[in-house]
Parts: sequence; C-alpha cells; structure tokens
Amino acid sequence: MTHKSLTQIYHQRSKETLRVWDEPATAKAHSGFYPENLKAIAAGIQPSLTPAVSTLLAELRDLVLDDPLADIMQPAHFHLTFLAITPSCYERRPQTEDIETLRQLAAAHKLESVLTVRDLQLVALPNQLLIAGIVDEAASAKREAFWRALQHSNWASLLRERYHGSEQPPTFWHSTLLRYHAAVLPERLQQFFKARNNQRYGSISGTIKLRLVTYNWSQTELLG
Repeated sequence: MTHKSLTQIYHQRSKETLRVWDEPATAKAHSGFYPENLKAIAAGIQPSLTPAVSTLLAELRDLVLDDPLADIMQPAHFHLTFLAITPSCYERRPQTEDIETLRQLAAAHKLESVLTVRDLQLVALPNQLLIAGIVDEAASAKREAFWRALQHSNWASLLRERYHGSEQPPTFWHSTLLRYHAAVLPERLQQFFKARNNQRYGSISGTIKLRLVTYNWSQTELLG
C-alpha cells in the first residue's frame, strides 16, 4: 500500500467519524473494549517516546485528568502493534510447547527486525483516538507474509477470532492513545482532534518482538 493511499484511508476514517459525531447522540451505542485482565499474544514495538509524541500525550492527559470514562495510554506503555495474533484470552503465560510453532514462524520470517513508522498523525474513531503512520513496502510485505503463514498454522483459529474472520491483515499501523467509555468522545476531545487533524508527529522506530500483553500493554512479557 502506497504512502498516498494509506494517508487517504486514515483521512477517510476520520472523516467518517466526524460525520458520526454530528449525528444525534441517541442514535449511538457503546460496544465496549477488550477484557482488562486477560492477555493476548502480539508482535510489536515499544519505541522510546519522541518529544512530539510525548507532548501530544501530555496535552491529552491534561485534558482528561479527572475524567473516569477516559482510558489514556501511559507514556511508559507506549507501543505500536505489528500484528495482534490472538484475542485477549490468556490469564497466564502459555506453555512453551504451545508457542514453539509461533517462535519458529517468527524466526522464519525474520520478524525480529527494526520497524519504522513515519508521518505519524491522529486518526479519530467515534470513541477513540489513534496515532497512526506509514511504513515502507518491506514492512508491509513482511506483515502480509507472516499473516499468511499464521493462517496455515495451528494459530489460524485464534487469528480468525481476533480479526472476526478477515482474510486480510489490518490496514492501519497504529496505537490507541485514548479509549473513552461512551458511544462517542465528549466535545472537548472532539475539538482536541479537530485542532490537530492536519498535524504530523514525526516517526518512531523499534525492534519487533513477540509479547504476551494486556490490551493497553500495561503488562508485557517477551515470548521470543
């Protein structure tokens, strides 16, 4: 996927959200988020915070400081997912033999490599704010190949469950900065997004690793 097409997808998704925000509130319903106490297996990066992203998080945190409905990413938990492999279904670390095939697949696809995501920007969902960006063609091809390999492994059923039966890997390269426990973001957060809709936040880089993680990566454990 080209830089231009992915940027257009991000723009279109936010545009759709803006239309949702303009609808009467009574027409919306909140469907909930991930289980807070269960973990998923995911591959991703935990990059150091850049000044631009750090400032963005600080501004957002100041805005929701006393709001019990706001679930904001903490700076120490900042991450970007390469691919989530399972739903949140684990209470504890899987047995070594259960993840050996996953390690072998990761090694075969040279998964443990540096991922750079550039041209970071905010993307709005009705009750979430994401930071998303662009990757190079090699990273995109690697995720596609790893996805196909998982579909022909003993991890296929969990992968289908995670992505609701999708035949394609996720389009976005993103991290969720804020989840809001209501149908839509409140007006102040909508305005926060609108004021920054066209801003860019540079790039981030980190080494992809297999991890067992809570939904917000507040708890992570290496599996590789």
